[in-house]
Amino acid sequence: MKLNVDFSALHQAIAPLGKVAASFSVTRHVNELESIASHLTIGVILGKDIQLDEIDGSHGVLSYHGDQVMLYIPDQGDEIQFILEDGKQGCRIHVAECSTLELMRETGRFDRYKVINRVDGFFPVFGRNFKLKQDIKGEADLGVCKNCLTLLNYQGYSSQGHRVKNQVVNAFSFEQLFSTYSAHFNSLPSNKKKGNYTADWDSISTQLRSELDYTCEQCDVNLTQYTKLLHAHHVNGNKADNGRSNLRALCIDCHKKQPHHSHMRVSNEDVLIINRLRREQHKFDVFDYQQLRDCADTALDGLLQKCQTMGLPQGELGVVINADVNPKPKPKPKPKPGKDNGNRDNNWDNNNWIAIDLCWQKRNVAVLIKSENTARLQRHGWTVFSAFEALNEFERFQAKVR
Repeated sequence: MKLNVDFSALHQAIAPLGKVAASFSVTRHVNELESIASHLTIGVILGKDIQLDEIDGSHGVLSYHGDQVMLYIPDQGDEIQFILEDGKQGCRIHVAECSTLELMRETGRFDRYKVINRVDGFFPVFGRNFKLKQDIKGEADLGVCKNCLTLLNYQGYSSQGHRVKNQVVNAFSFEQLFSTYSAHFNSLPSNKKKGNYTADWDSISTQLRSELDYTCEQCDVNLTQYTKLLHAHHVNGNKADNGRSNLRALCIDCHKKQPHHSHMRVSNEDVLIINRLRREQHKFDVFDYQQLRDCADTALDGLLQKCQTMGLPQGELGVVINADVNPKPKPKPKPKPGKDNGNRDNNWDNNNWIAIDLCWQKRNVAVLIKSENTARLQRHGWTVFSAFEALNEFERFQAKVR
């Protein structure tokens, strides 16, 4: 994609200021990134198409320019025939910045790896049968790296016994993993066709949500101010079955967490809005760890399971502070009744308010999924961790929380 922009008017405007209008050029083209992104489902070569320092592991899970990715070795050697029959016997898929990848970064041994974001569980592999002197290639259902699961504490993996760990590995879904950590990323790779909704679905959905006063039937949060954050859900998965017994109005957070909905992505910003409303509407007045995990962004679940296992006091969701000159939280403005703007509540449309993903207010400890408000919170005396920092520097983290 090529953009032609005439800057002559801008040059004329700044000329009286005595500034010099320097010419410039874009060195990385949009179509270059588009080309790489479009090939991630089949894999691109690390060190050639993508450089190692472009792979970001700071969130624990791996990403490339905002897209979640995985690393694996396609060359499965002379065991290729057996691996095509049972991919779990092959080299495993890396989804996080585990010790194996740390060693790879230190030694520079990454030339065998490919970068991919395919989520159906099958990966292009090849090898050579030396007895038959034959090159063989195909797709194998490779398994996930267990070191990565330990690092992320995925589904409580790090604290489980051998039997439960095997269950987690055997039931593992790459699509579910991507969905769990979707708050860190721009989008999810597509692995599912859009359902065949009936022609009158929009009116049916609108009527259902309106009849329920835009209230989630699972968590009971009212979304009158944010109607687009309430969905109509088909319980049995059949999009043609619009009978009332098969329909539930669910906020997008509860909707994403339904069985077989790992293809859904909910932004971190929307989860923060929903949890702020749940708190304002007193849905968190009686709270335990299970409800905390049910309502938190799924990207926090590994940390929350660790906190529960270690007996830490429960954190809080939906806390919002006013980050102006006064470091103490001020009363939150009440939403204007009866006004629905679909997506936004204008009372919150300013930069002073900071929504916190998870916190321990009495200890002034906050966990943020996104880091842009870290410095502002720290200026107000908060100790701030990313979810990955809290999990992997857990001794320091729990010392702050207890």
